Amino acid sequence: MSDSLPKIKPLGKANFAEWQGETRAWLMKQRMWGIVSGREKRPDSSKPEEVEKWESKAEQAAGDIFFLVEASQRVHFCGYETNPVEMWARLERHFMAKKPGARFNAYDELFSIQKAEDELLVDLRTRVENAMAQIKNLRPKDMTLEDLDKELEAMALI
Repeated sequence: MSDSLPKIKPLGKANFAEWQGETRAWLMKQRMWGIVSGREKRPDSSKPEEVEKWESKAEQAAGDIFFLVEASQRVHFCGYETNPVEMWARLERHFMAKKPGARFNAYDELFSIQKAEDELLVDLRTRVENAMAQIKNLRPKDMTLEDLDKELEAMALI
């Protein structure tokens, strides 16, 4: 495993979808995603060598996640800095909260996108696609068009 971090933009208040995908890919490449996802459980204490190896990978994963998150966003996993499973879960719960307020912010971000003077159309399209992906990720699975209509109506009143 490499000691250097990848060139991933640290997690800020508005880039979770992009950060999540890139960080997951990085952790997979470093063979730590199994631990972070909870799929690879801590070995039985009767196997101290395996426990030590697992703990070393877990510490590496926790450290990588920590450094790939802006200081202002680390509050979401405060007290769990040595537990990569909980760090990841807390970040997901915070940024993927499927609540109207989170969707409002995501729609606001989408509708405020403007093409920069020197920006290529393909880059603008990518920003729009990322914003739409965030909106889709924030929808409950059973959300209907009627539910969306009600939310949009409420947003217009704000």
